[in-house]
Amino acid sequence: MYNAAKPIHSQMTIHTAKKIKSGITYTVVALLYCLFLSLIYQRTGIVTINEADKYISAAKRLLEGDMIEVLQSFFFYSSYIFFTAAGIFTGGIKTVVIAQALLSFISAVCIKKTINLLTGSNRLAFAGMLFFLFSYPLQYWILTLFSDSYFVSLIGITLYYTLKNKSSKEFSFWVFLNILLVTSRPPGVFFVTMFGLYFLHNSRIIATKKLIITGIVAFAVIYLSLFYLPVETKGYIKPIAAGAIIVDSADYDLPAFEASDKSTLASAYQYLISKHSVSYVAKLYIKKLVSFFTLTRPYYSKFNNGVLLLHYFLYLLSIPGLILLYKKNRAVAFLFIFSIFLAANLVALTYNEWHYRFTLTIFPILIVLSASGVSYLSERKLKN
Repeated sequence: MYNAAKPIHSQMTIHTAKKIKSGITYTVVALLYCLFLSLIYQRTGIVTINEADKYISAAKRLLEGDMIEVLQSFFFYSSYIFFTAAGIFTGGIKTVVIAQALLSFISAVCIKKTINLLTGSNRLAFAGMLFFLFSYPLQYWILTLFSDSYFVSLIGITLYYTLKNKSSKEFSFWVFLNILLVTSRPPGVFFVTMFGLYFLHNSRIIATKKLIITGIVAFAVIYLSLFYLPVETKGYIKPIAAGAIIVDSADYDLPAFEASDKSTLASAYQYLISKHSVSYVAKLYIKKLVSFFTLTRPYYSKFNNGVLLLHYFLYLLSIPGLILLYKKNRAVAFLFIFSIFLAANLVALTYNEWHYRFTLTIFPILIVLSASGVSYLSERKLKN
């Protein structure tokens, strides 16, 4: 009996068709992302001054074989210095920027998967990915050789692997990601600790009471180290002793305070209290805490402040997002709350930066929470 040949498209499986459609979608997004970055590049170029110079110099010293001294001086930045050194070695500064863009794209995909994991919505997940990729305040830092873009990308990737069910190979990769994260910027210590505590809870390795005790001990050690271990340079401690909310000077005139490489955060606070009062320091803490969540700056252009103002919607949408997560999975909600608080608290105890870049550390979490917030509001609307 004669059987007519079936059309080619009917022979394709649904799975294959979805893979092709997904591949085309990602290709289009990637091309638009490259265009977006090229527009930023035309406006700003590649920034290699200020803090970027520190990483470039350290990377070049590393390539010259001065590994031990670099690790001793910049341990909590070492993974980014290795990352920068690899880029410089293979193709120069532009290669580092390309690598940062690629890492950011991977992070965006991981944020998409995280949103899908928590909400089950492909549309919200895709929207979250696009927001991350086309957020000017986030993507601007790819064109700088500061460590912020690298750090934020790692947070987005590590967050996904923290929340998902992991195979043995994925667990090893997750451990590797945490090592990279803790050695990319000092705040990485707080994120890695929170990710580790969540893993211990989710895998039920230890009981809840023991987990709480473990967390208290871990953060006690971290904060004691923060206050009483000598800081990297005297340039770090002076703004704190001066009571600066945002660092707005290369140096501060403090005749009664001698900053050195052996100065500690505790000594800066002793000086502040002796010159002012405990209530003054408490008010300063609150001002710095508010500053952390403030994206706009009076010295920015109207365009920049306008773009940054739009990102305040992340805060508003994150509130219903937390409500949804608290109802569905309290452990995830607490992971997000404490991660945000610890990042903000570090700034409140030290100081904020001239730009908003310290706040970028919580953007992957805020994007996930905002998507969850939209999901929660949509559910309530359907019920009503």
